[in-house]
Amino acid sequence: MRLVTAEEMRAADQAAMNDFGISGLILMENAGLAVVRQAEKMLGDLTGKTIAIFCGGGNNGGDGLVTARHLFNRGCDVRLFYLSDPDIFRGDALTNYTILQKMGIGGCWLTEGSRLDAAKTALYSVDLIIDAIFGTGLRDNVSDVPQAVIHLINESKAPTIACDIPSGLSSFSGKAMGTAVKADATVTFGLCKLGLILPEAKEYVGELVVADISLPTQIEEELPSRRELIDETYCRRWLKSRDIQGHKGDYGQVTIIAGSKGMPGAAILAASGAARMGAGKVCAVLPSACRSAFTARLPEALVMDVADDDQGEINVDCRQQIASAPSDAYVLGPGLGRSDGALHMIRELLPLLQKPTVLDADALFAVCGHLRLLKNAKAPLVITPHPGEMAKLLGVSVADVQANRISVAAGFARQTNVVVVLKGAGTIVATPEGRIAINANGNPGMGTGGSGDVLSGMIATLLAQGLPPAAAAACAVWLHGKAGDIAAERSSQPSLLAGDLLNHIGLAYQALQIQ
Repeated sequence: MRLVTAEEMRAADQAAMNDFGISGLILMENAGLAVVRQAEKMLGDLTGKTIAIFCGGGNNGGDGLVTARHLFNRGCDVRLFYLSDPDIFRGDALTNYTILQKMGIGGCWLTEGSRLDAAKTALYSVDLIIDAIFGTGLRDNVSDVPQAVIHLINESKAPTIACDIPSGLSSFSGKAMGTAVKADATVTFGLCKLGLILPEAKEYVGELVVADISLPTQIEEELPSRRELIDETYCRRWLKSRDIQGHKGDYGQVTIIAGSKGMPGAAILAASGAARMGAGKVCAVLPSACRSAFTARLPEALVMDVADDDQGEINVDCRQQIASAPSDAYVLGPGLGRSDGALHMIRELLPLLQKPTVLDADALFAVCGHLRLLKNAKAPLVITPHPGEMAKLLGVSVADVQANRISVAAGFARQTNVVVVLKGAGTIVATPEGRIAINANGNPGMGTGGSGDVLSGMIATLLAQGLPPAAAAACAVWLHGKAGDIAAERSSQPSLLAGDLLNHIGLAYQALQIQ
């Protein structure tokens, strides 16, 4: 699903009107009807229902006016409140206001004092609230009467539908601009606005409905927006059920270079993630101290016989052996450690790898200060930093990363020619060409040790099966999040372990109807 900014949405509306001859009245009519359909979904038969509608003075208010007309015609008691003098309506919004006047549907212009108290009183007895105060064009923090009205809406026990975007929410950052409506459902029109799917917006958006308002499909295809939501439709484009005649040689071999004496679990989790994701073969490159534990937990995997150095770590002299062994994709880094020997081995091995490679954990630490290793790599690279690792790679604070997640991921991908998977709430997949994919599933319970190791193995399997790096990363991220959501539903978020994700990857595939 395409994600757009307010400016891009305005360009789409203009293209519909100017290039295709679709009037703004039609677009506004379709928007209002979409809100009515959501009201019917939430309340059932609307006859006799009392519905409060709060309208601002722009086109978002115009959407509310269309909604008011159709609700009135369905037998609702419509209580209409204006947050601006109705005389400021222009264009299509004015046309709809005039229609309401001719139908005898009046409203109350809210000001400080007694009229605001009247709105407060009305909200005690309504069945539904429609928020049509501010649209995507809001630039300044909410204040004065709109701020007071939003507080009234949020204090009401009645469910709320937001028209296009909850009033007060930034359509770009997903953050409240002073305050914002906390909607039970948001009906956004035409194309999904970027801010609506970001984690900051979650408590405000409620159920997200992207409503068709009759924009020609050519408009979406020609938009310059390069942002996309990772969802079921995205994943089904790339992931298919297995051929009835398929065999293990068809599903890729993943080589996991991971683990150390103190951290054998990282190798086990990464290799198990690759295996559960459907790799035909998984081979682990481990220090000898890890091998017994590894084979006991994952007997399905192969183990490469490599020598240890005098510290009990993988000997750097084995780098050519590792790089020349058969493999379709690699995972490099989980649990390798940060000793001088381990970091030296990573830096020496990386330039030799020629198949798609996932860099995680200690491999990311190894390339800090050595970013040329990324840019000069022979293999396509996917890196999977959490915010702390991303901050270390860039030499900035974690707060800097979290405040600008999209631009940080996009800039690093462009700078180093790698696909960046910036983990965390709203995981971002960024490509060197400037494409952005954002994931909206998953839950806080997945913030547990080993979760990222599982993801690295999952991504490597899809790379080994021939998916382009960005698609492999995005599909794995979605399945990883879905597995976490299923696991949390069956148990709880606080009790979630990385191993629980492994046990639910199969059900995540089933959610895509992939066998």
